[in-house]
Amino acid sequence: MDFEQLAFIERWRQRATRGVVVVLDGRGGPIVATVRVGELGPPIELRGRDATGAMRKARLSLGDRVFIAVEYVAKDAVPGGGGQGVTGGLVAPGATVEGILTSTGEVAVVDCGADVLVRGDSLAGFDVGDSVRFTVAEEGRAYLIPTR
Repeated sequence: MDFEQLAFIERWRQRATRGVVVVLDGRGGPIVATVRVGELGPPIELRGRDATGAMRKARLSLGDRVFIAVEYVAKDAVPGGGGQGVTGGLVAPGATVEGILTSTGEVAVVDCGADVLVRGDSLAGFDVGDSVRFTVAEEGRAYLIPTR
């Protein structure tokens, strides 16, 4: 794990998403995990590739409750229509996400029923409070947040 990964984990420790592991795939390198999140309304699933190797070391299994931060890259970002949601209920490459931008910066946060972390430079031109719609460009980078 390098310093940049540790800094990301520490920065997002307080805003990590809590969810239940519903799919694990470790066939081709780093584990790809799908976590079901959302306390109110229909659940949303976040999928991402283990960025630090922590998932394998923690020996995650289906049904485990974890704190996780998954950072995505947006493409084709346009103003949204004010709705919130994700096509198919799964944030993964090719999915369309629509929500309200609640934070900007190096990492932006889009509320689409759950907080979705998006690399800030891929949402350039949008401000806090804007409705945005974008396509997820690639597999998210997932960071398992250790709990004390």
